[in-house]
Amino acid sequence: MRLFIKICIVLLSCSTLMAQSQTELQKRKKQLLEEIELSNSVLDQTLAAKNVSVHQLKALKQKIAIRSQLIRTIQKEVTYIKEEIEMSMRQQEMLVQDLDSLKGAYSILVQQAYKSSRHFNRLLFLFSSSDFQQAYKRLFYIRQISKYRMLQAAEISQKNSDLEKSIVVLKNQRSIKQNLISDKRVENQLLNQEQAQQSVSLATLAEKEKELKKDLKKKRSKRKKIQKEIERIIAEELRKANSSGSNKAFASTPEAIALSKSFTSNKGKLPWPVAKGLVISKFGKQKHPVLSGVVIENNGVEIATEPHSTCRAIFNGKVSSVLSMPNGIKVVMVRHGEYISVYSNLSEVYVEKGEEVSTKSPLGIVLTSQQDGSTVVDFQLWKASVKLNPQKWLMKK
Repeated sequence: MRLFIKICIVLLSCSTLMAQSQTELQKRKKQLLEEIELSNSVLDQTLAAKNVSVHQLKALKQKIAIRSQLIRTIQKEVTYIKEEIEMSMRQQEMLVQDLDSLKGAYSILVQQAYKSSRHFNRLLFLFSSSDFQQAYKRLFYIRQISKYRMLQAAEISQKNSDLEKSIVVLKNQRSIKQNLISDKRVENQLLNQEQAQQSVSLATLAEKEKELKKDLKKKRSKRKKIQKEIERIIAEELRKANSSGSNKAFASTPEAIALSKSFTSNKGKLPWPVAKGLVISKFGKQKHPVLSGVVIENNGVEIATEPHSTCRAIFNGKVSSVLSMPNGIKVVMVRHGEYISVYSNLSEVYVEKGEEVSTKSPLGIVLTSQQDGSTVVDFQLWKASVKLNPQKWLMKK
């Protein structure tokens, strides 16, 4: 019995840990499904433009990556449920063994009680006592035997109940396992379709190499102008903030130090610049999705979102600049102590230079391209004159 209890404790502990892991997996699965839903929305925008675009290919590539993560997450769930089923089966086997043992012991007890009742009179047993103390002891003994039989009967009843519950649990677990396997099969089919779609899009875009190179040249020229202006403003901010003329760090006031510390402590927990976003182009040097040998240098990340999405501040700070480029693109820069967040590719702006903003304050509306239907915010993060990878600072999805 003690061994059974120890084994049950171990199984219960393992089951608790597995339940926690499964909860995390289910949460992750939900997040991935939401990201897939967003990627579908992003792709629907570009499909409305009819022509296959590089943006569409980027969104599709990201959707495939998310789908692959989802399949891996479901597989982990399948693995966990398999282990749970094995544990439930072991528990059921031990319950059956323990129940058989209890029933056997109870059967012997009942048989012995029946045999003794034929040759044993309780009242005579009590009245034949030599004194009151012996009578009391004999009464206590009779009650203990009766109580023990009742306890044994109750324990057998409880074990029967536990066994019935374990059968139901096992049945549910097997049902969940089958559903997960079915979900995985469906997701694999969708993944194959998306990979086929990606191949077709790549082939279509590859035939437009000259057009893509021409378009890339225009975009690079526009981005270069915006980037040059961003870097000029950061350099000017540094010059104004430092009487010594240093361009490597901001002069630190007590307020700025406190804000910088608070910003730093929130690394990996900062909200996204849009409520719903999908990173379609990462920070740093990235290979062009179609043009062979072409590398794109990203000073931040490109985040695809839904049309008319509001761009918002990632932290408390002060608007250090609002740019309005000749092509109609607007840029907002927010200072957070020694950090600066940059929100580019806006169609409207709600804030002015010098205005104080708080976390998630609306800054403007993300521009939707008339050319390919894409809605993308170019988000950058700087520490003085040093570019940072925004994905390391934003909340993990």
